[in-house]
Amino acid sequence: MEGEFWTAAELQLANFRLEVLSQHSSGPFQRTHEIDEPSLIYMPPPFTSPARGCLGEGGTYSPFGTAIVVPARTPLHVISPGFPNREFIIARFDEDRFRELTRIGPESSGEELAACVDIRAPAVLDLLERLSIELPRPSIARDTVIAGLGLMLLGELARYFATVRGGEGLHVGNLAPWQMRRIDERLADRTRPPPDVGELAELCGVGRRHLMRAFKATTGRTVMDHVERSLFTRAAWMLAETAMPLKAIAAELGYDHQGSFATAFRRRFGETPSHYRTRRMNGVPVLQ
Repeated sequence: MEGEFWTAAELQLANFRLEVLSQHSSGPFQRTHEIDEPSLIYMPPPFTSPARGCLGEGGTYSPFGTAIVVPARTPLHVISPGFPNREFIIARFDEDRFRELTRIGPESSGEELAACVDIRAPAVLDLLERLSIELPRPSIARDTVIAGLGLMLLGELARYFATVRGGEGLHVGNLAPWQMRRIDERLADRTRPPPDVGELAELCGVGRRHLMRAFKATTGRTVMDHVERSLFTRAAWMLAETAMPLKAIAAELGYDHQGSFATAFRRRFGETPSHYRTRRMNGVPVLQ
């Protein structure tokens, strides 16, 4: 059935539950979802979503990000042009603990609910990426590591929403929201070669050194770490959605040698580009 989804795998832990959902392709639609547990939805790379949505009533529809928070019993309205077969990860939290730490629920302000549909906090996204790497690997102490990542996710979400409410206002020397948006928009442009620090600094109207200092102060990681994460998201998309040879993908991402690209990709995703491409083409579940 078009758009039908099912639980491909599930992992119950002490502090939260993980689900891997698979979904058939769909044509254009408009619908409303409502769930009983506060959930963090993550679309692993390659992520491309022209869908828009809003939480609650009377909100403004905004593009979905790679990570979305859906509070319990809060309507999520979605307008989508359709999508191919896909798989995503959902972390479901204990409601009392989630509300205690994040203060997010159906009664939250419009600004707070709007911030739920595109979680851009680097700390949250880094943890989700690590989670997606740990899930398919039956390694030593995997469940213990994943349980720890779940607790860290909840803590970083609490900090993220504190920032949304103004509890951690911008400090002198941080990048402004418009500067962060310009960086993210440039990195999302797949029609152009990857930018260097100089180009990003020019987009933000600052010097290279200022950008590097301010980006670190704003996000807790370096601007080159952020660029690399974006590059590998692009790499994952090209591996899964195109037939480009690995050598061509490596060159487009700025690598002189295919081997260097393969080594960096494996370090980040825990598998080679070839294995990743084969797994995505065969629809192998993330959680095995």
